[in-house]
Amino acid sequence: MVRSRDGQRRTRRAAAALIGMALIAASCSDKKDDEAVGEEAAVEATDAGAAVTDAVAEVTVDTTAAAADTTAAADTTAAADTTAGADTTAAVAAAAAAAGTATTSGADTTDADTATTSDDTAAETTTGDTEESTDTTAGEDEEPIAVQSTLPPPEGEPVMGGRLVVAGEAEVGAPWTPANVQCDSYCQVRIRTFIEPLAVVDTDLEVTGWLAESIEPNENSTEFTITLREGITFSDGTPLTAEAVIDNLSRNGSSLLLAGALRDLAKNPDGSVMAEITNDLAFTLFTGKNGDVNEPVEWYAFPYYLTSQPGFVASPTWLAAVDADANLSTQPVGTGPFIVQSYLPGDRMTVTRNPEYWRTDPAGNQLPYLDEIEFRVIADSQVRGEALESGDVDLVSTADAGVVSSFVDNEDFVMVQQNVRTETAYTMLHLTQPQFQDREVRCALVQAVDKQALVDAIYAGFPPIANGPFSPGQDGYLEDTGLPQYDPDAARAAIEAWEAENGPLEITYSTTPTGSTRAVADFLQQALSEVGVDVTIATAEQSQFIVQALLGDPTFFAFGWRNHGGITVDTQNSWWHGFGANAAGDQVADGQPNLNFGRLNDPVINDLLDQARETADLDERALLAQDINRQFGQECWILPAYHTIWGIIMDPAVQNVTQESTPDGGIAIDGQGFPGQVWLDSVWIEG
Repeated sequence: MVRSRDGQRRTRRAAAALIGMALIAASCSDKKDDEAVGEEAAVEATDAGAAVTDAVAEVTVDTTAAAADTTAAADTTAAADTTAGADTTAAVAAAAAAAGTATTSGADTTDADTATTSDDTAAETTTGDTEESTDTTAGEDEEPIAVQSTLPPPEGEPVMGGRLVVAGEAEVGAPWTPANVQCDSYCQVRIRTFIEPLAVVDTDLEVTGWLAESIEPNENSTEFTITLREGITFSDGTPLTAEAVIDNLSRNGSSLLLAGALRDLAKNPDGSVMAEITNDLAFTLFTGKNGDVNEPVEWYAFPYYLTSQPGFVASPTWLAAVDADANLSTQPVGTGPFIVQSYLPGDRMTVTRNPEYWRTDPAGNQLPYLDEIEFRVIADSQVRGEALESGDVDLVSTADAGVVSSFVDNEDFVMVQQNVRTETAYTMLHLTQPQFQDREVRCALVQAVDKQALVDAIYAGFPPIANGPFSPGQDGYLEDTGLPQYDPDAARAAIEAWEAENGPLEITYSTTPTGSTRAVADFLQQALSEVGVDVTIATAEQSQFIVQALLGDPTFFAFGWRNHGGITVDTQNSWWHGFGANAAGDQVADGQPNLNFGRLNDPVINDLLDQARETADLDERALLAQDINRQFGQECWILPAYHTIWGIIMDPAVQNVTQESTPDGGIAIDGQGFPGQVWLDSVWIEG
């Protein structure tokens, strides 16, 4: 019997939906402790998947597999970043932190949300009535992106006092010094309440001063003069000075986690940042290729790095104390509106109002309004949502599309969706492995996946599918990157041709033993087996995977990833540049910590990244970013699945979210440093 392509696709999607529902049902069994769920749900999910597969044997199950592994990983990557392997050094753990960041310091990034063109609009959408606008960039292949406004300002007056309970997905590793903390999304929510950045991004996507009053580049952006605001002190009484900031920048620029991101800042022979101090509140930084001041770099996007982890400023008195006693690193001291009172790693943190905080709201009221915030770690996104519904917590953040979609029509809660400039969920490949050095193999794996069927089956079609690493709103985003389309017959033929010359194509796919991620692994294994790939599933605690990727371990082949949010392409350097291994600009290689986890070293991408860094024209920079996206599509360097949609979901009594005022009268956008971040400095509880 011959079916039309549309008819075959409908049949495949229907079957995929059945399989997806069975896998989800198996993975959402009674909530027990994590270890028990891992052991039991994995068995249930495997059995359920097998049963449904038998019932729809006619359908090519590979339609959903490869992409599925990236979706389940989407809400767990950051958690992985936060747990350091017991046998790893503190430095390695700190570098592993980055594994899920989205721009400068590191993977889930490491962080550093930065800017695109001035035509871009705010990144958040709400579930209520909103006004739509369009967002376009320079690419001729791009369609306008519908973007909705943030929550409206509250009508009532601020309420002083009260306690807010917030829940997020993961604990951090190597807390809390800016140079080493593994600052994922939930870290960004917490740390900004007690340690602040030099600058932030406003709703025009422009950098505006926070601790800094101004950041002034010279004519070609090879020098930056930073002037600090007067009268700011850290909560231990230490004044904020030029020397304090330079101390922080020097530590950040020499750490394993952030050195690659700041490698083009000029350095002194001892590795400290080269700076010229004008007075107690003003200093000038210089650029230099791989730190060499004699080779200045026109670094037009540099100020955006100061809006996230590389720009965080902690008390130099506290940092010196941590140098003498590392145990003090869990007792952070910053300039923020709150002071850390208690911290139980993996459980909760409590911060209380800083009575000496330096900021007021636009009406002159002293900030913050709240007396206390309790931050809880609830790794399971569904349990997190249930805690909100039960009234146990007041606000949660999640990238789990199933949870986010379930609150879209829930009138009992308010939700803000961050749906542009977010991360891309994908399968990362360890590109030094022999089989992944062959483009035909990589593209065959891409062709084995019907991404839309995956999203329909697992997430009811909620998140948009991805064809490259850039999400809507980023200056490199394209709907069509040239990535090969779903074609299992072509995939099968390519695999057969490769095996005829090289022998069986074998891949180890790593996953955690929990129900959903194990179900995804089974899904992927079955899908790739349909085109002739022999997939072995390996299960282990997730931080081990981060260390494998960080070090380029020979046992690392592929697993789901979530990364690359942000605004400007420049902040992707740490993830993709083949000669950005460290502050010296060494070539990426296995065996040494590297935020370029896949060991991507594409001369075309390297050159485009270098050009983008030194390009002042925003439209031209966007075109370079789009060329990078096309190169990813042409070479099949990753297996993209979908673009994440973060939900910031709260009790209606929580007021003033998305309305964080800047010291200069603007509004600071959420999602800074990492998609999923939300400002809490001027939030209050009504009633």
